[in-house]
Amino acid sequence: MKILGIDTSSPEGSVALLDSKGIISESILAGSKAYSHKLLEEVDNLLNHSKIKLKDLEAFVITNGPGSFTGLRVGMSLLKGLVMATEKPFASVNTLDAYAETIKPGPYLICPVLDARKKEVYTALFDTSNNNYQKIIADQAIAPTKLCDQINQPTVFVGNGLDVYKDLLASSLKENFLHNVPKNNLTVAASAALIASRNLKKSLNNNLDSLLINYIRPSEAELNYTAPK
Repeated sequence: MKILGIDTSSPEGSVALLDSKGIISESILAGSKAYSHKLLEEVDNLLNHSKIKLKDLEAFVITNGPGSFTGLRVGMSLLKGLVMATEKPFASVNTLDAYAETIKPGPYLICPVLDARKKEVYTALFDTSNNNYQKIIADQAIAPTKLCDQINQPTVFVGNGLDVYKDLLASSLKENFLHNVPKNNLTVAASAALIASRNLKKSLNNNLDSLLINYIRPSEAELNYTAPK
């Protein structure tokens, strides 16, 4: 089965093509501001490079958050357009789950951290000691200092939150802060598609009304909204 994976949850988005044998091709999108202009173009480039036509795809997979509100909406809009144009099913995958699985399992925890602005990160915590990815702390938006209070053993950090908070996390956690560990060499889009493909029949959906973004916290517009009197 040929699957197109899409991730627009952070400034470094990605797209990926997979089939039953593994990853066919993948590409990184730098700069979320360019998503609305370059995302469809990059999908076209990926398909052309792989000599696959849009009609040959059998499913679409997208990360549904948490992450950049604008980026997620752009990705969701593209996915809806592709699903409507092809009448093919789709699946959505939690962004933090997809980030976690870019790291190989090992004798450590895995903690994706995405910059959530407002001096917070979107994060969760995964135990991989049994060679799988068990979420032991649910998705949350939290200050990095409070996140450090939840870490008491060696933990691998991954995600664009490190661009802002790497020094803080490293100085606070010391030997429990791990960064350079074996990775699966996957884009987040490819990771999401692989997660969905493990149980594809259960994951796939045709009802676009069920496609929701996992925001975790209200958007700025929602916070500033004043109901009519």
